Amino acid sequence: MDASKIAEGIWDSVKGIPKSFYYGVKRTYISSGALGFERRIRNDQENERFYRVIKSLVQNEEPLRRLITIVIIEFYNKLDEQGKQVVHDQIGYGTGRLAGRVGAQILTSQVVAASIVKFARCSKVWKTLYRFGTSFTISAGLWQGFIEEAALASRRMQHHYPHIYWKVQPQGLDMIYFLVEDQLQPYLEFITSHPEMCKRINHEICKLAG
Repeated sequence: MDASKIAEGIWDSVKGIPKSFYYGVKRTYISSGALGFERRIRNDQENERFYRVIKSLVQNEEPLRRLITIVIIEFYNKLDEQGKQVVHDQIGYGTGRLAGRVGAQILTSQVVAASIVKFARCSKVWKTLYRFGTSFTISAGLWQGFIEEAALASRRMQHHYPHIYWKVQPQGLDMIYFLVEDQLQPYLEFITSHPEMCKRINHEICKLAG
């Protein structure tokens, strides 16, 4: 076997290791206390917060809906009037059918949340977590891997979107952000953008709506 084939075999093996498995090994190592007591305490706290919110999530989707709704309401409030109108039209609710500004805000957030939750339910991570929550059958390594993914996403939210982070963190919702991070990121970018950038984004949304 030549060098290129050996290299390909090694790389395919390394490439095939699930990210969650790597995260699990990393987190288990940190939890051992090898990198210091503070890191271990942080991990223990994250473990408890993750377990608590996942247990609730398995029983119903309300925690995830609550997280998404908080973000979408912030997004909606930052849209200009034209932007709000095109969003209303797209989701099928004319302004005449909405019970004022608050009604429009709530209905918009609920429609978008339902769409994102439906997408999340189809993901492999969701299905694995659901199996964990109902039967505790997944391995400890994979369990730790999911916690690490959740913790890393939580820290990204805290760093990039602190305003939203401190709204959702007291409820533990930052620990399920990783399930919908890709879907929520454009909304979060809009929410945290400078007003001039928001104007341009509003304009582009209206252009896309035709």
